[in-house]
Amino acid sequence: MFRHGYDLRELTVAACHAEGFEPSFTVEGGEMDAVLGFVRAGLGVAVVPSMVAERAGHDLRVTELAPPGLRRKIALAHRSDVAPPRAARELQRLLLATRLPPAPGRA
Repeated sequence: MFRHGYDLRELTVAACHAEGFEPSFTVEGGEMDAVLGFVRAGLGVAVVPSMVAERAGHDLRVTELAPPGLRRKIALAHRSDVAPPRAARELQRLLLATRLPPAPGRA
């Protein structure tokens, strides 16, 4: 599992608690390749972001988490006294157009 401070760790622990159990971590780290290396060495399993799982290779079995799954909130910040540049406005438009609906029970 990733070290304290990684949002994926906090989301994973919260999901485990929601399912009624306390996860147990034998090894903690912060480097994706090292985490996958531990899995390749047979030391356990790992929860990783989908973009890491997609490039993990064919020697690992990747299983997506079933709904409701884990979600991550993102924010777009800009100075309040200056209008964002065109590129930032376009990014905001794209993010709003492609966002997922809120999870059931969440606003």
